[in-house]
Amino acid sequence: MKTALGFAVAALLAVLAPAAVLNAAPSAAGTLKVTVHYTGKGKVDTAHKLWVWVFDTPNIGPGSMPIDQLSIDKNDADASFEGLADGKFYIAAAFDETGSMMGDAPPPTGTPIGILGIASGAPTAVSPGGKDPAVLTFDDSLRMP
Repeated sequence: MKTALGFAVAALLAVLAPAAVLNAAPSAAGTLKVTVHYTGKGKVDTAHKLWVWVFDTPNIGPGSMPIDQLSIDKNDADASFEGLADGKFYIAAAFDETGSMMGDAPPPTGTPIGILGIASGAPTAVSPGGKDPAVLTFDDSLRMP
């Protein structure tokens, strides 16, 4: 009898659990702020923006899909990504030298790019909700393949 009751309870929980998960509010850790500091020869302005992307993988390349993106038109400004779930994220940025980027595709070949932490050999993970912004500094030395 206990076995039959146990199976019935387990079956009921299996049916109800997915509904509870679907109706649960997404877990948001908060805002991830990134200060972007471009030191290359170009001038950041409304026609030549800094594009900033958030990835959920350190494998950032031409075929990678970001989970969010922003553009900013001032150097040393913050890009604020809101509502990210708990976890580790990786940041990449590009300077729009030609003024032609629309944010609907990867940066064109030859575009100056930066990846947070790449100077030390590998992308650095950051988490939302931190007190201080992550700082991504890049110049013209690394370019989109």
